[in-house]
Amino acid sequence: MSTAYRILVAIDLKPGTDRLLAEAQRYAKALDAIVDIIHVADPDPDFVGYIKSAQPAETGGHAPINYDQTLRDDRAKQFRLEHQQAQAVADQMRAAGIRVDQALTVQGPTLETIMEEARKFGADLLILGSHQHGALYRLWYGDIAIDAAKEAPCALLVVPIVTDVAAA
Repeated sequence: MSTAYRILVAIDLKPGTDRLLAEAQRYAKALDAIVDIIHVADPDPDFVGYIKSAQPAETGGHAPINYDQTLRDDRAKQFRLEHQQAQAVADQMRAAGIRVDQALTVQGPTLETIMEEARKFGADLLILGSHQHGALYRLWYGDIAIDAAKEAPCALLVVPIVTDVAAA
């Protein structure tokens, strides 16, 4: 008995994700595949300072502020929001008749995390978007799609994402 074809869709929740999802749905229907969704959130900052306000409250200053905790709270709030958005994408695909197994939001280095999850899920096809940034952007930040082509443990579909408002 053969196992079901598995597609891993990597989403970044940026404008243009709809095009990526439309392609993922098209392939999922054509291949009668099970779809897993992954969103890789930014990793925690490498360094979180321990800056506190030095003015005592009794001298007219403010009570000490723990910036470290504020940063953590903000990051946790953002992570929960991104998780909810990834779950909404899964619900949208399920409503379209796609068999969605898992929708995960994980923190880590983007490319390494996607490749690791593709291996864990036993993906037969990895679908991700390419925002078609310019050469300077790619030089500075890299290009996940190009690097994924070198490291993918399975077939790879790169969907061009056009976010130009005039093109829409």
